[in-house]
Amino acid sequence: MPSTIVLVADQQELHAPLTRRLEDQSHSVFVVKDIPEALLYLRDPACTASVVVFHMVLRRQQDAFTLTEICSFRPYLQVILLADKARGTVFDGQTPHANIRILHRSIGPQELLHVVQDAVGAADAQMGSKEEDSEVDLDAEADENGPTVFTTPFLMRVGMADVPVLLHGETGVGKEVMARRLCAYSPRANKPFLKLNCAALPSELVESELFGYEKGAFTGAAVDKPGKFEIAQGGTILLDEIGDMDIRLQAKLLQVLQDGEVQPLGSRKTVKLNVRVLAATHRDLRRAIEVGTFREDLYYRLNVVNIIIPPLRERRDEIIPLAEKLLKRHMRPGMVEPVLSEPFKELMLQYDWPGNVRELENLMRRLLVYQSEKMIFGDLERAIEHSRTKARPVLPVAVETAEPVAAAAPQVAPAIASITDLAEVARQAEAKLLLEALEHTHWNRRQAAARLNLDYKAFLYKLQKLGLVGKKDKTTVPQTV
Repeated sequence: MPSTIVLVADQQELHAPLTRRLEDQSHSVFVVKDIPEALLYLRDPACTASVVVFHMVLRRQQDAFTLTEICSFRPYLQVILLADKARGTVFDGQTPHANIRILHRSIGPQELLHVVQDAVGAADAQMGSKEEDSEVDLDAEADENGPTVFTTPFLMRVGMADVPVLLHGETGVGKEVMARRLCAYSPRANKPFLKLNCAALPSELVESELFGYEKGAFTGAAVDKPGKFEIAQGGTILLDEIGDMDIRLQAKLLQVLQDGEVQPLGSRKTVKLNVRVLAATHRDLRRAIEVGTFREDLYYRLNVVNIIIPPLRERRDEIIPLAEKLLKRHMRPGMVEPVLSEPFKELMLQYDWPGNVRELENLMRRLLVYQSEKMIFGDLERAIEHSRTKARPVLPVAVETAEPVAAAAPQVAPAIASITDLAEVARQAEAKLLLEALEHTHWNRRQAAARLNLDYKAFLYKLQKLGLVGKKDKTTVPQTV
């Protein structure tokens, strides 16, 4: 059956013999000169290509991510990468998508022709009837809070819209993965994609990371440093955990988004920006606006499109397919894929997965290490028993914990009569949270930081800021052995 085949090569004469032979077999051949042009064509919903051959090395991680995403929403597309082992590709050491094949670029013309013909046959077999494609729902189901069920056409529309997007969801549901998918479908797919975790760094460092600084702007600023906004020119920036950003910094961020320009710290010049902003949070920002920890004007500036990613426990039909996909992702070349037994699958479906996709991924990686379900069966049973005795919140954890803390310490609540009192209560609550994490991990600070999903240096900074450890004498916190 005739097919459309894309050949990617900066020197088009490399594929001239292959082009002639394919055209002799009635295939349509589309030759492009570089990777960005090829990815732009393949992302187009009107694209009918079934096979693409890259005669150049993919070295940018974003190109590899975009190509994998294209294979995900075009499951019949067959990709052939001609690579030199000495130069390698971004897929080195990883298992690419099942439809991506990596061959040595020294392959002969006749052998390459056979590989392409096999790929055309595989694409035809996977494509099936055109009626199946027409059954794809073009809209996402939505409620008053925003879309919660996504189809590829919906994500493509949002990606191509080039507007700010606010991603909501519990920790581990895949907010960054969703952000990267939107970027892969956007006109900025081949431009920089940068991420900044607003909760992992002190507000002073977040400010310098975002906006940059000039030499001498503060102690330690030995050289000029561009901020992430400036580095991401033409591309996309993800502000992860935006709900944890300092209120003062929120005002400056709002100004940057409104004016479309940034002024580095210590500089008099401004830099015009052309950056798409995506933001993600596990917090209820409307509640945060009510209590005064998040600016309402910034919320409406970011909330052009609001995507709520449901927790894994509300998507139980996805647990097993996700687990099998994650197994394949982390398998080393030559490794035999473990087969999930039916009892183990039933156990996975009974669990609530408080860590969501991240927890599921870690379990699959553990299974690949142990190569035995029996070694983790008991752990999963105990986790299920523990989850049954502990009620899971429906709303984001950070929002739900606000009321129990007040209920557990009623003597503090009446004392909140000013902003100063509120800050003191917040300080005490944060100190209590840090101490509980330290006690739970037997005062192992690295484990405590990981338990709170904090960067280790940020965790130490908070200990020092709250007076739980001195600036120089850090022996007030027991040292780990």
